[in-house]
Amino acid sequence: MLFGTQTINEKGHLEVGGCDTVELARNHGTPLYVIDEEALRRRCVEYREAFQDKAPSATVAFATKAFLCKSMASLACEAGLHLDVASLGELRLVAEAGVPMEKVTLHGNYKKDEDLEAALDLGVGLVALDSTDEYRRLSQLAAERGIRQRSILRVSPGIDAHTLDAISTGRNDTKFGITVESGAALTAIEECLSMPGIELIGIHSHIGSQILELEPFQLLAAKLMDLLLSAREKTGWNPELVVLGGGLGIQYEESDNPPEPGSLAEAIIDGIEREAAARGLEIPRIGIEPGRSIVGELGLTLYEIGPIKTVPSADGNTRTYVSVDGGLSDNPRPVMYGSPYPVILANRAGEEASSEVRISGRHCETDTLVPRALLPAPKSGDLLAVQCTGAYNHTMASNYNFFYRPAVVFVEQGKAREVVRRETQEDLLARDLG
Repeated sequence: MLFGTQTINEKGHLEVGGCDTVELARNHGTPLYVIDEEALRRRCVEYREAFQDKAPSATVAFATKAFLCKSMASLACEAGLHLDVASLGELRLVAEAGVPMEKVTLHGNYKKDEDLEAALDLGVGLVALDSTDEYRRLSQLAAERGIRQRSILRVSPGIDAHTLDAISTGRNDTKFGITVESGAALTAIEECLSMPGIELIGIHSHIGSQILELEPFQLLAAKLMDLLLSAREKTGWNPELVVLGGGLGIQYEESDNPPEPGSLAEAIIDGIEREAAARGLEIPRIGIEPGRSIVGELGLTLYEIGPIKTVPSADGNTRTYVSVDGGLSDNPRPVMYGSPYPVILANRAGEEASSEVRISGRHCETDTLVPRALLPAPKSGDLLAVQCTGAYNHTMASNYNFFYRPAVVFVEQGKAREVVRRETQEDLLARDLG
């Protein structure tokens, strides 16, 4: 599969953003994260326009946990998106990137006082309140500064999003948010409305990740409007904003058929408007927070193929292991979640696949990247491109086995620019005080 601006050039090499991936590997080394900047910018605009064409006041915020560096923060902001962050580190980075703080939402299920204080002092637009303890602490800290922090309350609606357990976040049994079905969310709304340091302007819910159906979002719209009806009856509150999180999936496998942003916008906006009208509620402004579905398909990781071994398999046949110069430290998701990824030989992209192999990393673990990959018979020294690694690879990378985290390169119209340099041995040793 090819994504974004990817093509196969006359040399038979995979090309992205007008750049030959073989040249990218030669110039920047491997493993290497490559981001299709032109397609990424287009995707950001597509998301914003899809929602604002149907609801001009709607906001689209990029979920920075999916992929974050200063260039990404700037690109998203320039494309008209807000940004959501989930740590002090993410907050500081987007601030350094020059993102206006009124366009930033601070998330997280455990915000320490230093996180909340930084948000208040920097002037973030919204804080997503995740627990009773948290909104009480925020109210006190904000009141001490003589301000009221615009906030939204994260609620757990009791919805199964039909995705992996590890990335399903809308059920009752979750660490995120305050449960609706128990009545705790309604109590929290009532309490927040009375607090001096909080201006509660809406509610928030995120039901999971890699969702390939629209039905869970429509069900979420109904659940949230039920909660707001109860809140109005008890308090008279008419919220300004309802945020339905993110979670739309991408095509990792050929069988995956994710909805496009336009379909998501239609389902969410029509759902909110219909459910609000049915309950006699004012229609709130709608927010959405995509991450994976913006950047996931538009990143790839380049690896050099090393040793190749053919060994007896448990079924009496043989299996060919193809080792690459990365793995668990630059992409932990296959080990964590069993996540599939499409692959292509970047230096022989035009050749027909003839061999089934297992792609393994170089770590001192059974770090299988791709259990079953169909490729032209690979050779040591070939260049492997693992597709759809734009989301949750760079941001989840580690130094396991003391490997260096890869560089990140943005490519567009034949030009490549390194936006995050490769780590060095000196970087790793500098933290060790001996």
